[in-house]
Amino acid sequence: MIDFSKDLEIAQKAARGGAKVVLGNFGKSKGSHVKGNAKGLVTATDLAAEKAILDILSAESDYAILSEESGSLQKNSGPVWVVDPLDGTNNFARTIPLFAVSVGLMEGNESLVGVIIDVVNNKEYYAVKGGGAFCNGERIIHPKFDTEYIPMLFLNHGYPEVDRAKFKELSRLLASDFNTLKLGTTALELCYIASGSVDGFICSGDELWDFAAGIVITQEAGCIFTDWHGKPWDGTHSHLVIARPEIHNVLVKKISWLQ
Repeated sequence: MIDFSKDLEIAQKAARGGAKVVLGNFGKSKGSHVKGNAKGLVTATDLAAEKAILDILSAESDYAILSEESGSLQKNSGPVWVVDPLDGTNNFARTIPLFAVSVGLMEGNESLVGVIIDVVNNKEYYAVKGGGAFCNGERIIHPKFDTEYIPMLFLNHGYPEVDRAKFKELSRLLASDFNTLKLGTTALELCYIASGSVDGFICSGDELWDFAAGIVITQEAGCIFTDWHGKPWDGTHSHLVIARPEIHNVLVKKISWLQ
């Protein structure tokens, strides 16, 4: 098995640097503007946190970097750092304490390393491929599935109208059998999936930086990650299903025809 311990250390250092910026500005950031093509808000904090993260990644690693605000900063081929310096900017700008810093390492379609920091609650989730998932140093043990409760799902969508339409249809299909939620931060949603607080996640239209780190964290916690047909994700779209094993196939059967 490949040793990703050094990469994890770099990702943690970078994510912590970004989290420090985000936490220091929470409740103080007044200026925000809409990004191109109406793709949500960006604040000065997004940019400052991104700089803190990219400075560390660039100084300590030769991998290429893909970041939400700066796009692709190409270096060598191979693994790529995928960064969301502030996932949940809309929440942050409205002083809703649901947002995170996300740093992932991917190669091809595989998520190798993931670090997500729940900034307000001071929780650091992380995982490396084949090494288990952890929160603040303690291994995440996925709880037993409780059949006495209605399963809970996160449903997410991107900004394009086609994704919003699929979200509407997903809600119609699943509302009778599942409780559905949307927090406005994919990274944190995936941490709740990994910890077993919520049972499944379905999205259409999220960007790679939204879920790159969360993939390996959820997988290492015992969840199943596929496309809407139940097949391995091929990297060409963002029709994703991440769920605990007990309900994954049920979800796929209900939604596969939509993709």
